Amino acid sequence: MRIFDRDGSEQLETVIFATDFSGASDNAGRYASALARRMQAQLVAMHAFYLDQAAMEAEIFRHLLSQQRVHLQEKIRGAADELASGQGATEAILVEGDPRLMVPKIAAERQPSLIVMGTHGGGPVERFVIGSTAEGILRHTHLPALSIGPKTPLLEGNDLHWKHILFVTNNAAGAADTAQLAVDVAASFGATLDVLHILHPKAVEGTLNEPHELYARHDETEAALPAHAHERVELRTFVSVGQPRTEILKHIREREIDLLVLCLNAETHLEMQGNLSGAFPIIAEASCPVLTQVGIAAVGN
Repeated sequence: MRIFDRDGSEQLETVIFATDFSGASDNAGRYASALARRMQAQLVAMHAFYLDQAAMEAEIFRHLLSQQRVHLQEKIRGAADELASGQGATEAILVEGDPRLMVPKIAAERQPSLIVMGTHGGGPVERFVIGSTAEGILRHTHLPALSIGPKTPLLEGNDLHWKHILFVTNNAAGAADTAQLAVDVAASFGATLDVLHILHPKAVEGTLNEPHELYARHDETEAALPAHAHERVELRTFVSVGQPRTEILKHIREREIDLLVLCLNAETHLEMQGNLSGAFPIIAEASCPVLTQVGIAAVGN
């Protein structure tokens, strides 16, 4: 699904903005609107909810719309009215059910689509999380999703200016779709694309002593990219040795990255292979939006 490829036959049709009306969602709405307008896509603001006991009784026994539902209808309509769409008015959808399931369901019905949501950090110091709802949505969708974390700068103005994009790869065949997505996004925005391959120290111990070994890793990383990628975007390939989360966040900081692109594991879905502790800590700590897509393989070695 090449939703960011302006030269391809399939274009992004719908941006799904999943909101819980929290402060974390406010910035995500700005990004969702900016993407919808840039890609000339329909913007859908949606909220999924459960009826509380009193509201359920009112609707079942009195056959009336509950105050809870009416209140949420007003809130989602108000959120939609504040955000510009790329095609017509912004649509507002209120659905009853688990947001972790309903958001992917609506997104799947509107393909080709992109999910945009705000996230927040929390949980024990030992394990950063991005919020149970956002985490659940990522676990239940195979569509591209843009997470706007708590450290993502507030989007000012109406336009996105992604000039430096980072794609982290382990050179596995399963990451090919996400590599294509990263190239398409970079080409669409006229951005420089950094491609980072992270090697764990124990995995390469004693093998990178000679310069030609490191060059070989660079060549291997470039060979895993889509054909003609160099013709479409300015590529810069990096190979580093260390812990993936540390290396990724360091690269974002030092290279002033505007967007991080990660491939998620299709089998374990966010249980990153090897020594990467997971996508959630990175999403929670990254100082830029994080675009994820499911692939057979995961990030890291």
